[in-house]
Amino acid sequence: MDTPNDQYDSPWKRAVENYFEEFMEFYFPLAHAEIDWSKEYVFLDQELRAVVGQALC
Repeated sequence: MDTPNDQYDSPWKRAVENYFEEFMEFYFPLAHAEIDWSKEYVFLDQELRAVVGQALC
């Protein structure tokens, strides 16, 4: 359930999504070198929330 307090990380998520390749290159250069950046990718933050939520129950 989203409450107004749950939105504190929205700017961070937006920044990472907008600059994902650059983020990976800076923080994880070895992983960045192994990724085929010509392929499209999709962020699955809601799916992760569901999995983590189930694990915490």
